Amino acid sequence: MSVSFGVEFEFDLINRENRRIVYHGRAPHYLADNWDYQSDPTASMELRSPIFTNLNQFIEECNNQFNGMLELTEDFIPYMCNSRERSLGQHMHIGKPRRRLSTTTRRRIAREIIEFYPLLASMHAQPIPSNRGLTSPYCRSMSHYNDIVSTDHYAELSLSHNGTLELRLFDSNIPQASLVCAFLVTNITKKALRNRDNDDEDYEEIRNLLRRYSNERSRALRYGLLGVNVTQKLRALKRLIGNTELPDIASIKEALYLMARYRLNFYGVLRYTHVKHYDYFRLTLRDCSKYLEHLLEARNIRHKEKLENWINEAQQIENLDQLIGLSIGVDRAIAQQLTQAIEERLEENPELARRLETRRHIGIGRSRVRELIDRGIYYIRRIGEVDGYTSNEVAEEISNLLRLHGDSMVNTLSPREIIDLPVRFYVFYVRDIERRATQICGAIGVHVRTGEISSLVVDRRFRRLGIGRRLLIHVLNLLANNDIPVARAWVRKNNEACINLLRDLDFRRVDHNERSYRFELNLEGA
Repeated sequence: MSVSFGVEFEFDLINRENRRIVYHGRAPHYLADNWDYQSDPTASMELRSPIFTNLNQFIEECNNQFNGMLELTEDFIPYMCNSRERSLGQHMHIGKPRRRLSTTTRRRIAREIIEFYPLLASMHAQPIPSNRGLTSPYCRSMSHYNDIVSTDHYAELSLSHNGTLELRLFDSNIPQASLVCAFLVTNITKKALRNRDNDDEDYEEIRNLLRRYSNERSRALRYGLLGVNVTQKLRALKRLIGNTELPDIASIKEALYLMARYRLNFYGVLRYTHVKHYDYFRLTLRDCSKYLEHLLEARNIRHKEKLENWINEAQQIENLDQLIGLSIGVDRAIAQQLTQAIEERLEENPELARRLETRRHIGIGRSRVRELIDRGIYYIRRIGEVDGYTSNEVAEEISNLLRLHGDSMVNTLSPREIIDLPVRFYVFYVRDIERRATQICGAIGVHVRTGEISSLVVDRRFRRLGIGRRLLIHVLNLLANNDIPVARAWVRKNNEACINLLRDLDFRRVDHNERSYRFELNLEGA
């Protein structure tokens, strides 16, 4: 399905002395064929691109336009960094070639894009917190309009007069940033055009969506990519568009690699390398299909060897799965750093440690548990290895799970039996570093020598989050690594959820009695 897009570039100019030039009238400029100049009192220049139907066309046209500007004079060149007093930005118009989109279709596209808007905004964000994103009346959150799309030109997602959906990224950036945005948004739009399920909208559902979105947007603009659950967004993107292969375009691969691996956006790279703004824009505007390679030519650049490594590593990334794999590791590293910082602070402040200790067993809500699982911040460990708990405390938690959440489908055990029986128990838990709280969500028992699996239970508040599957896969890997040839499990006949899970993992039913079925899985060669 063909999707078209066009971009409006708003920017000031910068001279060789690295000083911003602000024109209040029509600035000197170069205009390539098919491009358009638009007057804008809040920017020195605003250029409107032609309509693009693919990324290569965007690259060719942008290179022609901006190289023409660079060749015109060296006294001043486009300057694409925002400031509080300026309304610079990039606006992307999303549509279909030679067709106006209906309002319903534009709303459908907006419904899909809005989930990923915080990620896009954080990739474009300039000095953190954003110079304009949190305060300017020219870039209000969509929650201000109580809708997912608006007719207001300054809305983040607006119904433009030319029958497109307008996406505003209001901190501006180099064309490479627009190129990454175009790659992501066009893939999202193609999926949205095929999906008519969200045409019938529920007002309360939209309010909840906007409330969550507003919080995510605020964190993205305040903290950049560190304020976004990048892993969760990448997984959501994969669920929507599949394990899409990345185009063989260096700037797209490098930008997404730096986002996933280091939580660095374009402005973060500029600060990290200490390249002067004049040099940065003169180099990067030459060819938007490349990025880090251009910066290596800058004078007095810092961390040159690091950039060379990034270029090589980014070229190895081929699809979303690889980005997700990189991102999970970063989430865990960030969690470990936060844990260490908190522990150090608590050692210095015993009173704070005492107050927080009383909150350790406060429950964590389902949405927060889902978020932590999506970010890969969860653990599966034996009862003596759970952070902040003794073995007896964990055994008591497992006993309560079996008694309160087993739904009469597992045998209840006392804490003493859990410790003394020749069955090894593993628990699934998450840690909320910010609240210093730990939540045990589920448990599984296994006799490692015989391969007998028993007592799989998940707290009903956290079901359908993949916890039972993760516990079972963990145990199967354990048995396979211990050269156990067959895994076995008895399941109550009315436990449909567990039966379906076993079948999904290729268990086969081999026996039954009055109350239960017996399942087996051959582990040889696994």
